[in-house]
Amino acid sequence: MILDLSFREISRRLCRPLSAILSAICLSISSVVGTASGAAGPANAELPAEILRLWPYHASLVVLGFLLLVWGMTFARRKGPGWLKKHRALGVTGSTVAIAGAVTAFYMVSAASSVHFRVPPHAYVGSFIVLLLMLTPSFGLLQLKVAAERRGRVRGVHRLLGRALLLSMAVNILFGILIVSSA
Repeated sequence: MILDLSFREISRRLCRPLSAILSAICLSISSVVGTASGAAGPANAELPAEILRLWPYHASLVVLGFLLLVWGMTFARRKGPGWLKKHRALGVTGSTVAIAGAVTAFYMVSAASSVHFRVPPHAYVGSFIVLLLMLTPSFGLLQLKVAAERRGRVRGVHRLLGRALLLSMAVNILFGILIVSSA
């Protein structure tokens, strides 16, 4: 059973499948961007060259962050031996990678047009996600520090924020795919 293995052993066993998934994502992103940038029609005029160049990095970082957060959530749900260390490490790493993806998006839009929030659903949900990416781990760490009588309430907020975060990220990834596929 996978829960009987050490974190290092799990990471070693999942490294190859995760890198294959990430490679497939990058390949599909490159094909979508290559199709959009190779088109001679109006789609090429809609997306500036800087966005076409940086978009695969943004998407890869966000999707990798999402996958790490989902993986961390599975450790918390199963509560095997050493689950808290694994959950914490994957949560903080996933949040950091996803925030790096958001910073990449901010730079990408700044370099291309300096007009932020031009694509309202994706940009506004992305801003909300950045807030959740900072609040969720903070409440997770806070629950370990507060008094026992408040711990349950803080844990409930952490769980609620975590669920909202994963749902928001999944929806926003779909928004991003729709934006690129329509361009």
